[in-house]
Amino acid sequence: MVQHWQLISIDNRATAGHLGEIKRFFWRPSRAIFHLPAVAVPLAYKIDNRSPGDQAKAQRMALESQRSSLLLTLPFELLLIIAEDLGKDYLHLLCFSLTCSFLSEITAHARYHSLCYKLKQESWSGSRIILIGNRSKSLPKTMLTNEEKEELGLPNDTKSRIVARALYHVAYDSFQKLSHIPNDLVFGDQRVRTNPKLHDELLTATGNERHMDWISITRKDCVLQRQHEDSWMLRNLSKREYVILPDSGYIMQFLYNLVGVTEYSFTGTKGTWAGDRIDLTVDSTH
Repeated sequence: MVQHWQLISIDNRATAGHLGEIKRFFWRPSRAIFHLPAVAVPLAYKIDNRSPGDQAKAQRMALESQRSSLLLTLPFELLLIIAEDLGKDYLHLLCFSLTCSFLSEITAHARYHSLCYKLKQESWSGSRIILIGNRSKSLPKTMLTNEEKEELGLPNDTKSRIVARALYHVAYDSFQKLSHIPNDLVFGDQRVRTNPKLHDELLTATGNERHMDWISITRKDCVLQRQHEDSWMLRNLSKREYVILPDSGYIMQFLYNLVGVTEYSFTGTKGTWAGDRIDLTVDSTH
């Protein structure tokens, strides 16, 4: 019988989905490749508006705007606290910053950190990675704690084969699928997609050059890019090991050999990195 595969991030509770036969795995690159590299938000977004001059300018703008907005009657320092408190939800902070030009000025620093937080939460970089087949007979012994097995609803069975195959099905049925994660960070948000009024207001706001980049940013904009002189580096953060890859065409092959786990037929492999914390970077940064 044919064996099928899934590339799974244990920590993110996410899967690249059903990858099909092994030949498809090699010839159809997984979207996981875009989630393994470290987050790299463009430097143009890293604007620190906390200098005294900028704060004084923002305070003057606030005084000029107070008549038109009750929100702006709040103390300047409190508005910054609100912005920081919204930082774990990029959409909320973005909408807050769009209230007026004054808030857009003072929240740029908070928006940058909120954007980084959102991307890092979704990134597979540094998470436990395993490529598991639906006919796998075992898992790395230390990959899952007893608490994690219970949380995932895996059977309390001494036979590792049963646990391994159960993980395959649990991941496919309940883990987040990368194919369901939209590329657009803002317009792909479920709250925006299901709220036409919010969608239209954000679309209108993109007409302002100051706001456009913050609203239209995509995940691909924030993926570490390899320059011509660079080589990809696949790192095992758990074992402090790495391999250098000439180009992206080798990534899937090395993932299969290093994090793949199955003993089935001719496609069997037992990767020594399976279940370890993996990331993808470029050699010039190290």
